[in-house]
Amino acid sequence: MTENNDKEVRGSVSSQNPWESMMPIILFIGFNKLFGLASAISAATVWSVMISIRRWRNGHPIGKFIPIVTAGILVRGIIGIVTDSEAVYFGIGIGIKAFVGLGLVVTTVVGRNYLAQYAPIIFPFDISVLNHQAYKSAMSRIAIGLGIAQLISAGFDVWLYNNASVDGYLVIRFFVNWPFTTAVIVLSMLYLGKKLAVIPGFSGLASVLENRRET
Repeated sequence: MTENNDKEVRGSVSSQNPWESMMPIILFIGFNKLFGLASAISAATVWSVMISIRRWRNGHPIGKFIPIVTAGILVRGIIGIVTDSEAVYFGIGIGIKAFVGLGLVVTTVVGRNYLAQYAPIIFPFDISVLNHQAYKSAMSRIAIGLGIAQLISAGFDVWLYNNASVDGYLVIRFFVNWPFTTAVIVLSMLYLGKKLAVIPGFSGLASVLENRRET
């Protein structure tokens, strides 16, 4: 049963469509070469906003945060166009990533684990799970792990931006960060499933995900 749950959990993550993440890169590179930076930022921003709206309409589990994410995408795009600066445009994204990573670590260390608080949006756990010490402990460790991963990713982005062309930065960053992020998420979910297995009546993350799809 555990092995099957692990496979279903990995499948639920790997089923994410990479083209949704690749298209802004393709559009940015193409429009940047043909029409310049402002057009490239506009094209990538419009695509990202369209994907956000589609996810919201399809009832994506993080739907409550999509308006915030969409607003952030628009603000970043506008600032990038106004400043006409690649460094500013990409720097905003890197800065947000580092801020989120640091925030996850700091808030967890001081006893405010927001990841544990908002995880039920994706995983509709029973109240018995949410109140169990195994859940709280596991989510604290996962939050710190995710925060460190975000900081590592942001650091890599800074190094890459300073050592590659814009096109190289976009392509290399995608083919490094996408599998890295996927691996971090998969490992976090597998770790969570293993730690929650000690809770009486917990049937596995795969069952929780299945229940979410049925509701």
